[in-house]
This record gives sequence, C-alpha cells and structure tokens, in this order.
Amino acid sequence: MEKDKTPSNDSANYYGGLEGMSAKQFLGAIVSMIVRIALAAVIIFGVFRLAVGAYEIGYQVFADIPISQGEGRTVSVVVSEDVKPMALAKVLEQKGLVADANIFFFQELFSDYRGEIKAGTYELSTAMTAQEMIRVMCGVDEEAEEE
Repeated sequence: MEKDKTPSNDSANYYGGLEGMSAKQFLGAIVSMIVRIALAAVIIFGVFRLAVGAYEIGYQVFADIPISQGEGRTVSVVVSEDVKPMALAKVLEQKGLVADANIFFFQELFSDYRGEIKAGTYELSTAMTAQEMIRVMCGVDEEAEEE
C-alpha cells in the first residue's frame, strides 16, 4: 500500500516557500513584489496629495481671511447688470481685493447671498473679507444684519 500524500506541516512549503522555484521564477516574484509596492506607494502618495489639496482649498473657502489687516486699500469696483459670479471674481482678483478668483467664486456660491449681487459702483477694501464684500454688493445693511 502506498502512503497518502498529505501536505507537510513545514511552514516554508505551507506559505509557498522557495523550494522548487527556479532562479528565473524567484527573480520574477521579487520584481512583481517591488512593482506592487511601488504602485501602492504611488497611489498612497497621490491620495495624500489630493487630500492636502482639498484641505487647502476648503480652508481658503471657509476661513474667509482678508487680503490685508488694518485699514487696507480702498478700491472702486463697478458691477454691471447680470454679472456672472466668476467674471466678478476675476475683476476682484485683478484689482487685488481677493487672492484667488476661484476661491471667491466658491465663497459666493456657498454664501447666504448667492446670486443676489446687484449692479452698481462699490468701494471695497483689501481689509474686507469676501463675505463682507458680498454683503456690500448685495446691498445688505450691516446694522440691520446685526439686529
């Protein structure tokens, strides 16, 4: 009678050990492992960079920090009838009132005054936050807002 061929309890064989592997197979396995590790590292790095970028954009949108502290510089801005928020944001960026037009666009988009900016000429300051500028351009009375 022949003995049953049962798997050995040897851990090297159990975990796919090196016995029976040719040098070519061994090198192929090592290269495959290195490629997988490198791919995982690239994916992790990419996700990390996206997360940091998303945080920075979110911080800029919701922190609402003015360009300058103190008095600031007053700039006259003419807003035409039916102005698009992105066009207004670009004008404010060109005049030095906001650091980034895209950030101002999102600040207006998420504000309570979305789409309510009125045509007119406004005196805005670099010491004003984006929300303060939006309130002024919407004609919101500051004293009525506080009450």
